[in-house]
Amino acid sequence: MRRDKALLFAVILSPLLLFFSCGKDSSNPADTGNGNDGPEGMVLIPAGGSSFQMGSANGSSDEQTVHYVSFTRDFWMDETEVTQSDFEDLMSGYCAGYATPDWHNPYGLGDDYPAYRVSWGDAVLYCNARSRRDGCDTAYTYTSITGTPGNLCELEGISCDFTKDGYRLPTEAEWEFACRAGTITDFYWGKNSDPYPETKTDTTEVSSNAVWYANSWAYDSDDPEYGTHRTATKAANGYLLYDMSGNVYEWCYDWYGAYGSDSLVDPTGPSSGSWHVVRGGSWGNHAFYLRSSNRTFSSPSYEYFFIGFRVVRPDR
Repeated sequence: MRRDKALLFAVILSPLLLFFSCGKDSSNPADTGNGNDGPEGMVLIPAGGSSFQMGSANGSSDEQTVHYVSFTRDFWMDETEVTQSDFEDLMSGYCAGYATPDWHNPYGLGDDYPAYRVSWGDAVLYCNARSRRDGCDTAYTYTSITGTPGNLCELEGISCDFTKDGYRLPTEAEWEFACRAGTITDFYWGKNSDPYPETKTDTTEVSSNAVWYANSWAYDSDDPEYGTHRTATKAANGYLLYDMSGNVYEWCYDWYGAYGSDSLVDPTGPSSGSWHVVRGGSWGNHAFYLRSSNRTFSSPSYEYFFIGFRVVRPDR
């Protein structure tokens, strides 16, 4: 039976990692964008001393004003979205009170599928659990948990210490820099949005790079292509990151807010807000929402079957 396609647009605004040392590996040059000699399953993003233009003059109003962002150091980022097996194995061992999220078909079920139906709070608890597992200093502190960890919980009194060496969610600026991987086009595979994708060849090209409307949501819910797909089945971007466009939206650290025009260094977003930013588009989106600059936020009615995350860790 075909799903009601109107749902997605009503809410649109809203690999297994191994143990490793948290110290800096000086054998990894910052200009490689390659994590082969560093933390397992992570890629070194050569951000230190770099700057880029964040946002888009041709996108939605919240992508404006385009402004310069620069970074003082490199960071490591997961090469894939956090998978269901990784989330389950880590949280069940390092997070008290954890219960497995409601992962099921037709939305995608399996070890290598992205973890979805996770709140921002669930993602933060995962970051702290991963830091504890790997002997890092946890980046997040909080005063209390509302709900069940792993089941759309919320955290009260949350604070992030960016000087810690532990895992955390990427800032919105870090996410866009990593997604673009040095490109200035709307899509990291070198194309601009208007009027792309216009032809069947265009659609095939998008499908080779992302899990999106045409190769997922457009199918009947009993079709195996419907829903999320296994991670890393599409082409990687220039930094060897998979699924930065499509599959699931990804939580960022920042509160959602308007851009300013000032140049920024290591920005972390507004000091407060109502909703946190999600980036990257999902398996239910048309191509416009897969652009590197596209940004949105979660809302009370958002279907969390479209949201997952990946994490970063400072380079030392």
